[in-house]
Amino acid sequence: MLFEITTSIIAGGLAGYAQYKKSGGGGNDHAKIVKIAANCGLSNREGKEIRIHRKSRKKGFTEYVYQMPTGLSAGEFQAKLPNFQDGLNIKRSVIDISFADFKAINWRGDIIKQLRQIVGNKKKLRKEVEIEFDGMLIFRVYDEALTDKFPYEESMFRRLSGWEVPAGVNRSGDLIKHDFEKIAHLVIGGATDFGKSNFLKAVITTLIHRKPNDARFVLIDLKGGTAFNRFRDAKQVESVAKSADEALAALTAAQERMNRMYEHLIEQGYEDVKEAGITTREFIIIDEAADIADNDKCQDLLKDIARRGRAAGLRLIYATQYPTTETLSSQVKRNCIGRLCFVIDTATASRVVLDQEGAEKLPLIQGRAIYKQNVVTHVVQTPHIRNEFIKETIQPHITIRARKEPTEANEKSNRTGAKGGNYSFVIEETELS
Repeated sequence: MLFEITTSIIAGGLAGYAQYKKSGGGGNDHAKIVKIAANCGLSNREGKEIRIHRKSRKKGFTEYVYQMPTGLSAGEFQAKLPNFQDGLNIKRSVIDISFADFKAINWRGDIIKQLRQIVGNKKKLRKEVEIEFDGMLIFRVYDEALTDKFPYEESMFRRLSGWEVPAGVNRSGDLIKHDFEKIAHLVIGGATDFGKSNFLKAVITTLIHRKPNDARFVLIDLKGGTAFNRFRDAKQVESVAKSADEALAALTAAQERMNRMYEHLIEQGYEDVKEAGITTREFIIIDEAADIADNDKCQDLLKDIARRGRAAGLRLIYATQYPTTETLSSQVKRNCIGRLCFVIDTATASRVVLDQEGAEKLPLIQGRAIYKQNVVTHVVQTPHIRNEFIKETIQPHITIRARKEPTEANEKSNRTGAKGGNYSFVIEETELS
């Protein structure tokens, strides 16, 4: 009996120590950070180095805040992120023990042998580092690496409110959300096959399920039309365009609806749709927008929608795998302060999307991205949504609609907005439906 009690105390101490080590306790990451910075030449002309201001333990990570020497920039430290990342992970392993391991011990068996097996379990640590600057230099050293799997499940819907969609989960396990009512427009960049189209499908599915009576969509798929094809017959979808000509027609119709909404708001004395109590929001979603970058008419329409669309209830999501200053105009970008960038090939491309480097250094993991709203950034694993789940979710909203003749559609698109407080979006079916 005494032996079992003593062994349990030892076991509990080992498990507690293992958890302490895994959570960063007992380590000297601050000293390592200072040493790595010095070895990388991150000191000013007077030889002054970073100086610790405070250290705090938070959920899943330890935060170190430093005063930065005059003459250095945060960008110089961020450029050395791989050095800090590797330096903090040299020969890092801990005993991987949990209380459950000790509960499973057979106290009538060979106790010593079982304890040796438990203590012999090793776990290789892979700490991850984020560097930010808000007047002070901030290092966040995470206990464990960000997950590379974040499946989109039905429970996700219960974690959202209003016009929120899931942007992804961060290293602390928190769900990061994009709220289209707060940040109307979103730019998405990244190399092919790393998650852009899947994220767009997750956005559409989320909004159809959560806002079936208020969400409307103009879907422009310039990669052949296959990515958005499954949504074609959803009653919330205004049109699906798959060529530059169809995109022009769809954007022109969207601008006309926007103009009619402005006429209504002005007539009724409202500033925007929120003040007017109008609940409908129309999403113009473009996958591979680079294909209409040289179409001046399309670009003029996009600039107008990005500039004036928010007040009229329009939301623009502009995605491209070729983010350059030519494919993403400054007028569109400046009005889209929501950004999401998957892995990209160059620092220049990362700066086009995010106004900062970093996306070119992301690991080659599908769904890994940097999400940025205004100046706040998060490295996230975006949710992966299965096509089977999409089908099950949107099936109740599928309707087979007869196509209208172009003349009938044009007549409908030229109607003026409703008067008084009964205004709603005019949803017409065109040859693109």
